[in-house]
Amino acid sequence: MAEDEVKVSKYNSGINIIMRLDTLWKDTHRDARMGDYAKWNNDLDRVWVELARDLTDKEYNEKKDEFDKFDNKLGQLGKLRTIEPKKWEVKKPEIKEKRKTEVENQSKQYKILMEKELFLRRLENHLGKGTAWNEGDEDDFE
Repeated sequence: MAEDEVKVSKYNSGINIIMRLDTLWKDTHRDARMGDYAKWNNDLDRVWVELARDLTDKEYNEKKDEFDKFDNKLGQLGKLRTIEPKKWEVKKPEIKEKRKTEVENQSKQYKILMEKELFLRRLENHLGKGTAWNEGDEDDFE
């Protein structure tokens, strides 16, 4: 078998991939609205896995570097916000100051996660799996 021979699957899983992506995007919306940044980030990582497999090696390396920057920025802000049960506690001054820093970091985390999501949505469009539509595509359905 020649090394440059192109292998094509007998079955196309394109619809299944798009359905998985749709489910993952729904999960990202739910977890972002709930304020569970750890789950939101995990959802975005799963979207990356679905999309990255269709990149060429060169594209993958370029996009992976971009993608990793989001996690590096998030890592600098500490633990991602998760949904925890509310506790009754006395607010000591040092706890209030710590909470203020946590809230500021959560705001930064939110913005980084939004940028990460936008990056993935643009990548999805670039790969032809998203909402981007080329004018020439309309003729394909006639």
